[in-house]
Amino acid sequence: MRPYLTSLFALALMTIPTATAAVALPGGEELEVSLRGKSFGAAELTAELPAGQASGVMDQLDLYRDWIGANDYHASLSQDGRVLLVTSSKKIARRRMKLVEETLESFDGLLSPPDQTGSNGTFNRLGSSVGGPGSAQAPVVLVEVRKEQEYRSLLTGLGAAREDLASLVHQYSQRPGFSEEQCTAAIWQEAPADMEVGKVWRSENELVNRLVRLLVFRSYGPQPTWLSVAAAWSVELEVMRDIYCFPYRGEFVGVGEHGGWESELKREFKKRKKNPLSLDEFADWRRNTWDDHKAQLAFGMVEYLSRHEPAVLSEVAEAFRLRYQAGYRTTYPDGTWETNPAYEIPVDDQLDVLVAASDPELLLRASDFMRSWNRYRPRRKR
Repeated sequence: MRPYLTSLFALALMTIPTATAAVALPGGEELEVSLRGKSFGAAELTAELPAGQASGVMDQLDLYRDWIGANDYHASLSQDGRVLLVTSSKKIARRRMKLVEETLESFDGLLSPPDQTGSNGTFNRLGSSVGGPGSAQAPVVLVEVRKEQEYRSLLTGLGAAREDLASLVHQYSQRPGFSEEQCTAAIWQEAPADMEVGKVWRSENELVNRLVRLLVFRSYGPQPTWLSVAAAWSVELEVMRDIYCFPYRGEFVGVGEHGGWESELKREFKKRKKNPLSLDEFADWRRNTWDDHKAQLAFGMVEYLSRHEPAVLSEVAEAFRLRYQAGYRTTYPDGTWETNPAYEIPVDDQLDVLVAASDPELLLRASDFMRSWNRYRPRRKR
């Protein structure tokens, strides 16, 4: 596994000076946006960032600024502009931004995105963008909400601002949070009323996990569920040292599961030495659903790749992006086209991609790894 982030790196992040950028609010007030190093007005902020990225940042701020001002929240940008963080205070922003920067570093080590702006290789080729026209390089937005009524008012505001987000209230008002690729944003409550904070719900883990899933989408477009969800667990485990974010899981989470599923996978694969892992056991995991066994196998697969064949993950994600691109959009002889958002890459095609990036014995080696974990020694390639 990639080395855990050092305390020196964490200390350096805590000492980064705060800067602000001013964005006009209704009534002439200004919205302060923390940035690296210096203090910027809106025009200076636009000049500071690359042209495409600057327009994306301003588009996202436009979408949230009224709610930020009305609820006295604070906005800040990551050092590279990939993440716009919204929190209830500057003090909380400093702590959460430390996690954001650690998560970005861990994600880059895991999946090495070919294009950190999230533009040419992802949204433009899919025929869509994250924040409306001209904003294909918009940052991921993370909003940690203090109160339930503020959470609901934000959903209502987003739905009123953009027609394509009008369904957010219906979809997510009864949930403690959500991650939505459609607007490249994750919004969640810091302490939901019906959750046992600390033992069941940890806002910091929500931040890390949700950010990774959105970074996967931003860098590579749609991916099979097993890859995007397990990649988020890999980073969450590295940054937070435990896992508390289990998307779409409704049942009880055992204490041992917060450290991953190492022991479960060891037990299973010691019993199936003559029955190695098959991709169809987890690669057909449907979006927005929970499957305990598929989750365990996906976790084990990504852990194997991250530790022993790290270059394969990025190559596979890029190949999956191209497969999704081909399946997502159908062009007809007369030049008209339509999209198929429900498209998923067939399992056999996923296997072809994995074998091409590695070799035909990949799943045998992954099975050996899940059987022995830290004691695993790679097979000699034939």
